[in-house]
Amino acid sequence: MKIIGLTGGIASGKSTVADILRRLGAEIFDADAVSREAVVKGSQGLRQVIAAFGAEYLTAGGELDRAKLSRLVFEDKAALKKLESIVHAYVRQEAKVFLEQASQKGLAAVVLDVPLLIEGGWYREVDLLWLVAVDEKTQIERAMARSGMTEQEVKARIASQMTLADKKPYADLILDNSGSLEVIELAVKNAWKKVLQMED
Repeated sequence: MKIIGLTGGIASGKSTVADILRRLGAEIFDADAVSREAVVKGSQGLRQVIAAFGAEYLTAGGELDRAKLSRLVFEDKAALKKLESIVHAYVRQEAKVFLEQASQKGLAAVVLDVPLLIEGGWYREVDLLWLVAVDEKTQIERAMARSGMTEQEVKARIASQMTLADKKPYADLILDNSGSLEVIELAVKNAWKKVLQMED
């Protein structure tokens, strides 16, 4: 079974690529979704987060105040590390379960969709690394349109991430997503077809 690691910076279109792969029948582990699950109301993860950061990061309804915590960890690297260590353990465990189940099903290939795939060391555990890339101008425009962030806020987010140039040497395939949806769909279809034809 081939394990594809899928990654890309903010507003690069990684989710678009993941959606195309899903339509092609790929089974995908969505690290973002699982990390949200890790801290849902009543979870062990949320209890650990509140023990680490305090009850002021809870909403009146007893859920995690994501916006407030995001602001803290974005400005405080030590806080970010603490949060990541809590969430990371859960995500890793769930990924392990996902891969075991995929192997039992006899799947030819699966996809691990992980935003910080390289930074978190996941790249060591995949057979192929696919990097979704766009130029910075497109990235900024898309992020602003999608999230309502200002240009400065988007630039700060991009600056806090590993650069595209630093990521490229890790990639087995770079999917340029600066063009149309049709272009990226064709590139993903061809790449997925090749993976399914590979011998284990």
